[in-house]
Formats: sequence, structure tokens, C-alpha cells
Amino acid sequence: MLLATLAGGISLGFLYGLVALTLILLVRTTGVLNFAAAEVGMLCAFVAFAALTQFHLPVLVAVAVTLVFSGLLGAAVYCGIVLIRPADPLTLSLRTLGLLLIVNSVAYKIWGANSPYTFPRILPEGVVTISGFNVGYVQLLVIAFAIVIALAVWVLTERTRLGLLLRAVSSDREAAADLGVPVVSVDLMAWCMATVVACCVGILVAHLFFLAPDMMAPILLAGFAAAQLGDMQSARVALIAGVVLGIIQSASSVYFNQPELSQILSFLVLTVGLIIRGRFRGRVIST
Repeated sequence: MLLATLAGGISLGFLYGLVALTLILLVRTTGVLNFAAAEVGMLCAFVAFAALTQFHLPVLVAVAVTLVFSGLLGAAVYCGIVLIRPADPLTLSLRTLGLLLIVNSVAYKIWGANSPYTFPRILPEGVVTISGFNVGYVQLLVIAFAIVIALAVWVLTERTRLGLLLRAVSSDREAAADLGVPVVSVDLMAWCMATVVACCVGILVAHLFFLAPDMMAPILLAGFAAAQLGDMQSARVALIAGVVLGIIQSASSVYFNQPELSQILSFLVLTVGLIIRGRFRGRVIST
């Protein structure tokens, strides 16, 4: 029971961490807090669902089509929200909040009547026995995929020319532009990357739980909490915070049998963490 609970919490926590990663990527690069990140992931999950159930595409083809769609969607969102009429980061963040409401309303209009849906099984079923405890293949594979996605983002942002440009823009946009960095192109790539990651999260959440227009709301809240614990800057801290939140929620749901309590406990951890971080920062500044 303990190992299964731990695996479930870690798999859920990595999904929180990946959502936090998409938020941090855009905040660091463009200064925009993308409230619509999770809803875009939900929309992409429905695209994958349609590709698998209505068009009967092979799994790999359906996933590839959905990832391409997510990249194009990220570019469209950037052009429609940011590029078409530039504004300060707060205004742009509020525009993403409007996009969240639009995407959610459209999703409810199209798919809400018959939701929730059972997402097609694209990952192997079954369990593996570890130290006498049964752990589902799905949970283990979600953890593996999440680690691969996080590593891929790390490699792109830390070990490639694109990552160098992203760091230059996040450090000083005006200075980077003066040095010839194509700021608009870098911003566009950041939005595409963040949307692709959100797409992966949406598909994994749909596979792990269910597919519905409102399935990503708690994921976004927990991801935002993890990103806050990472000070909207540290992806590593946000990933760790996401895993911790996932374990706390999974353990409290199992041992207390009260799902509502799991949400309360996770945000209690967020509050305590922010207080501790604020006091530590205050001591550092005072010294």
C-alpha cells in the first residue's frame, strides 16, 4: 500500500512539476504568467482522443499529430495574444486568463454533455510487484515520461543555442535585442515549447484519470503552487515541490479517505513554504 501510494503521488507530482515548468519557462522568457497553460493541455488531449477514436490513427501517429498541433497552437496563441498587440506582462497575463475561459467554454460546448470520457489505453496495463507491493505500469511509465520530458526541456534550455538565446532574453530583453538576438523568434519558440509540454501533461492526465473539460483545473492550481515555491524562476525547485505536493495529496487521500483534505494540506504546505522562503530571503538581504 505504501509503495503504491508513493508511486501514485510521485506520478501525480511530476505532472504538477511539468505544469510549473511551462509556467516558469514563459515567466522567465517573456514575463507572462500563462493561466491558459493547463486548458491548452486539455484541448490537446481531446485532439489526441479524436485522432484515436474517430480517425482511428495508430497511437504513435496520433501522438505525433497532436504534438505538432500543440506546437502550432502555441505559435497561434503567441501571435494572437502577444504579438498582435504588445503590452505589459500583467496585461498579457490577463489575456491568457481570457483564453482560459474561452477554451474551457468551447470544450464544454463540444464535449461537456458526455464527459467524462475514458481515454484509450495507449500505455500497457498491469502491475509490477516490488517488495511485495503491486505498482501499476501506468504510474511508473508516467513517471518515466515526465522525467524524459523534463530532461528534454533542460537540454534544450541549457545545452543548445536556443537555450542560450532564451537565457539571454530572460536576462535582459533590450540588451539581447541590441546584440542582434531575434527576441520575437525566441519568444515564439518559448511559447511553442511550453504548449508542447502542456500537451504531454494533458495526455498523461487523461490517461491516468479521465478526460473532461475540467480535468486540468486542480493540476493548474497545484502546478502554480509548485512554481511559486520555485519563485517562478527555478524549474528544479518547482519539480521537487510538485513531487512533494503529489505525495502529500496521494497519502492524505489514501490514509484519511478525504480528497478535499488533500487539497487543503497541499496548499498549507505552499503557505508554509512561502513563509519560510520569505523569511530566509529577508535574512539574506539583511546580511
